[in-house]
Amino acid sequence: MKKIVVMISGSGSNLEAIIKACNTKNINGEIVCVISNNPDAYGIERAKKYSIPIKIIDHKELFKKR
Repeated sequence: MKKIVVMISGSGSNLEAIIKACNTKNINGEIVCVISNNPDAYGIERAKKYSIPIKIIDHKELFKKR
């Protein structure tokens, strides 16, 4: 079984499709983490619904000049 990390920034509709495909064994994998650059993305709620760990990364801070 493959370990899958899904990146989202909005509604997470693709996340939901991947979750369903994993649950029905159409994808031989398990989502182990969801990463988002948007702390307000609805997809975060989808991940929480399935108890998938979430990581928020502020991409603006990554590229900020020092």
